[in-house]
Amino acid sequence: MSRLRVGVIGVGRFGRLHIRVFNQIKECVVTAIADVDVSLLEQVKNDFNINKGYKNSLDLIRDPEIDVISIVSNEDTHGPLAMEAIKQGKHVFIEKPIATKYCEAVVIERLAKEHNVVVMVGNISRFSQPYASIKRAIERGAIGHVGMIRAKRNFSKAWFEHFGKRVHPVYESGIHDLDLILWYANDRCISVSAVERNMSGYEHPDLFSAILTFENGVVASLDSAWLYPNGGPQNLVETLELDGTIDADIEVIGDKGTANYKLAHSGYSLWTDQGVQHPELTLWTTEHDGIGGAIRAELSHFIVQAQKGEASFVAPVRDSVEALRIADAIVQSAKEKRVITF
Repeated sequence: MSRLRVGVIGVGRFGRLHIRVFNQIKECVVTAIADVDVSLLEQVKNDFNINKGYKNSLDLIRDPEIDVISIVSNEDTHGPLAMEAIKQGKHVFIEKPIATKYCEAVVIERLAKEHNVVVMVGNISRFSQPYASIKRAIERGAIGHVGMIRAKRNFSKAWFEHFGKRVHPVYESGIHDLDLILWYANDRCISVSAVERNMSGYEHPDLFSAILTFENGVVASLDSAWLYPNGGPQNLVETLELDGTIDADIEVIGDKGTANYKLAHSGYSLWTDQGVQHPELTLWTTEHDGIGGAIRAELSHFIVQAQKGEASFVAPVRDSVEALRIADAIVQSAKEKRVITF
């Protein structure tokens, strides 16, 4: 089977990570990139020996020599770009979220079926072994019937200078936990109640809290804040070189047991004169043969499914559409100060 030719849209820090990982997967190769920043575009072309570079993403999408589109651009571009790529008959990987509008997500799901292409959203936590282990524990009955899910995800305050003007945090950070909650609850959400606060003065709030109820009785809580101090221990310090912290916890409580995972403190620490680090070793680890961890497992799975022409059984599009419906309800509930029911 011939190698799939991949075009990557958006070559910032995470887009470059995608390029590195795709080029490690023997079934594919990155042959084209797109970015609005022309100087960055040329730099990345040279760094990765890529011949084709497009300032206009639509030109890349319409390139007949591209089989797969990976969308790693700003969140509000995901929906329109994905829809156009699907119409062009491309398999599409969309970094989370699937879109920032529920109506766009619904169209993406429909178009993927109509054009018979594989579409997968970058819900990377499903490919991180601690989170996947919790799912396996639920499925084999170790926890019993799930009654409650608690999720928390905090980020460094310094990062919000970038995201606070760009996107509501429920679509940037909260979407990870909404996806996990849906995965673990395994049923339809029927109501959402949320509050939010804006403490940094940007367009979007820097913290929110939500309570979700599901048809099977599961109750879930989700809290997220972008106020982690600069002096906190850093954990994204190797592959991605981000100067900051993701402090995420999730707990699943059942009638027979509980499961809990804390991402921020893996048990490994590095103490230097510059401070204490807790390197994160599940998401995108630097390994002997390149980049590993969840990002490699995720993109490898997508490429295999694209070659087979089969939708992902780990991260189906339907779940991403549902997560966006809940995300929209969280924003609406906080704004209108009322419970949203489905």
